[in-house]
Amino acid sequence: MLAPVLSQPSLPLNEPGGIEISPDEMKAVRERLDKDNLTVLAYRFEGDKFCKAQRFAAYTEALGDRFVGRVVPDSAANTDVSPFFAQHVPTPHSVVTAHLIDEAGQPTVAARDEILSFFAQRLTS
Repeated sequence: MLAPVLSQPSLPLNEPGGIEISPDEMKAVRERLDKDNLTVLAYRFEGDKFCKAQRFAAYTEALGDRFVGRVVPDSAANTDVSPFFAQHVPTPHSVVTAHLIDEAGQPTVAARDEILSFFAQRLTS
């Protein structure tokens, strides 16, 4: 993978600082990131109840400066969401989909544009 992006990684749900990868697999990921000078971009809302700060801390510990975590303020989330999200997702969660405010200058649009730029840079060179 040349352009890894994590958008509100939520699993495992019952372990806020957990990441769904074995230590050996994480070691291989880190070695690949170092070897190929790659980074992992990641996004979450500040108060997300499914992707908490502990998860980003775990990725930072595992990947060091190869992990670039972005935290978007909850106030930047779209509140006009589908009935499913309104009922089952009590806090801002989906940075570049359901909670995106598709207007210039919005933090969620900046996140989306950063991801698209990251893809273009990594996948067209």
